[in-house]
Amino acid sequence: MMDGHVTAIKQSLMKENLLSRVSVLSYSAKFCSVFYGPFRDAANCAPSFSNRSSYQIPVGSSSIAERVVDRDISESCDMTMVKPGMMYLDVVRKVKDKHPNIPIFIYQVSGEYAMLYYAVQAGVVQLKEGLIEILRSMRRAGGDVIVTYYTPEILKWLKDVSIL
Repeated sequence: MMDGHVTAIKQSLMKENLLSRVSVLSYSAKFCSVFYGPFRDAANCAPSFSNRSSYQIPVGSSSIAERVVDRDISESCDMTMVKPGMMYLDVVRKVKDKHPNIPIFIYQVSGEYAMLYYAVQAGVVQLKEGLIEILRSMRRAGGDVIVTYYTPEILKWLKDVSIL
């Protein structure tokens, strides 16, 4: 989120007497990534005249990501997110080490989904084993909640508790 957004949201919630009933998830560490492409193309929302780099974190800058997360936490966000997830597990680990009591969401974006999907289609990996490895690495890095387009598949697999 941009400077002051968490504070503004929290103040609005307080004014409406909702602060104790609504939690704020800040998209703190949102990197300027090519892995958003498939979603933007499918939703026809790719920028037509510019890009979103002015408010997204440069790919190589974990220190900016850490500062943005620190700022949002200092503004009292209840949870934070790293997006995309797979390429930034180092950031997830640093944030979890520094803020162990703040839930971290990891968003597996459409390009990350597509990488695994096409690897499965090409016979390079098996979906279940590949996805479970990815999800476990996200949890190992410190992710508390993982948002993925593979949720319907995961829900089918949950009948088999041995994957957990």
